[in-house]
Amino acid sequence: MKLRNFLILAALLLTSGCASFNSGDVLIPRGYLRQMLADRGVKPASDIMVVWKNFPYKNPTDMIGEGAIDPPKPQPIPVPISDLVWLKDHARSIFSEAGLYDAETGSGTIKITLISYGRWTYGEIFRSFLVDTGYIFIIPASLLVNHQLVAEYDGLAGRAKAEEIGRTKTTFHAILFPLYPLFRPGATEHSLLKSMLWRSATDIYSKAKRSNAPTEPSPEPTSENRAATEVTETDD
Repeated sequence: MKLRNFLILAALLLTSGCASFNSGDVLIPRGYLRQMLADRGVKPASDIMVVWKNFPYKNPTDMIGEGAIDPPKPQPIPVPISDLVWLKDHARSIFSEAGLYDAETGSGTIKITLISYGRWTYGEIFRSFLVDTGYIFIIPASLLVNHQLVAEYDGLAGRAKAEEIGRTKTTFHAILFPLYPLFRPGATEHSLLKSMLWRSATDIYSKAKRSNAPTEPSPEPTSENRAATEVTETDD
């Protein structure tokens, strides 16, 4: 009975004994954010297209026998429909709040492409990573997921493109059990993706604003400048 209780406790710790953190240059410049929210100098788009390409986690042992000369190219797999719907809803909400998207009065499109590398599910790592990492209760082990988000604006303000890179790192260890409710991998990924969407919106806004700025005419020559020009021509 004691052994059974120990195994149940170990399984619970293994499931939730992890903490996830994000990193990357996804912090939003406060100056740009305030300017963007206060100004509507960029005409919004009327449609947002969202594509999520997911290259899932692959256990190193799965590559045994594939060969090093001509290994098969990795293929993306669809993310769960709930994750794609979440990304679409937040993309529309964030770009709408930023003044870059309005389905009724806007014109043009915004295309958002998210590529994830190494994204995993608990089912996948229970069959591979956690099984192969038997020392997880002694030495912490980590999984890294990379995200690349590309946003392309094509509207009345011209064209603009922004690219953001972000990472989530999940560390597994028994002593991290108390941190799991605060740093769950799913919540950390959502926080990172929202920051990347806001960062791409500010980048799109600043680039479109610059490209749409009117060209200032050359200043008219003053009387002093005209006199200096006449003297120079006379000397020649």
